[in-house]
Amino acid sequence: MNQTMQAVAITSFGGPDVLALADRAKPQPAAGELLIRVAASGINRPDVLQRLGHYAPPPGTSDLPGLEVAGVVESGDAEALARAGIQVGDRVCALVAGGGYAQWCVAPVEQCLPVPAGFSDIEAASLPETFFTVWSNVFDRGCLQSGETLLMQGGTSGIGVTAIQLARAFGATVIATAGSDEKCAACVRLGAHHAINYKSQDFVAEAKRITEGRGVDVVLDMVAGDYVAREVECVAEDGRIVIIAVQG
Repeated sequence: MNQTMQAVAITSFGGPDVLALADRAKPQPAAGELLIRVAASGINRPDVLQRLGHYAPPPGTSDLPGLEVAGVVESGDAEALARAGIQVGDRVCALVAGGGYAQWCVAPVEQCLPVPAGFSDIEAASLPETFFTVWSNVFDRGCLQSGETLLMQGGTSGIGVTAIQLARAFGATVIATAGSDEKCAACVRLGAHHAINYKSQDFVAEAKRITEGRGVDVVLDMVAGDYVAREVECVAEDGRIVIIAVQG
């Protein structure tokens, strides 16, 4: 078996030209992990920030970029695989802490999903980061329920696209914000019931108008800053505000 592999490494901090092919040791799965022969890797904001020198990988993880992959299970912790119902040879996509830009990547078994039927490897590699994030924050932490209203700040972002579709699928009313009329129209096409152009409309006033003064039940916010006080104004009684980034 090959003990080395090719990977895309960050040779110094800067633009895309600092990314270069490199030979690395092939990773080996530890307890609770599996080894994926990577067919496609997702690209996310943290990868860009890491390349620019603004995002340090968590201690003990790979310095290679790449937080989500899709491919085929090559080996792994047999007991963990059995518990998850995953077998060697299965196609999976996974959320990882780094190392996705490589021919092979290790992932915790519980952070792997079967590739949905009909999905290509490229499509599957775009799922874990946004779907895991939205599920954890909108449904686990935000406790969004059918019949409630979600205000999604930044509806055409990767997180926004996923949140709109998942919230709609689970019976919630979705209000999305975006920075242009074109982006607002895209949010509606994706499934949002309402879209607010935050550059020409006050999202607080619009959210109150749409909900007939009641307010929204859950806000998913990637901006923070001065948005937080305004979100408090438009949240319903017992509403929840979940902040997952601080771009503002």
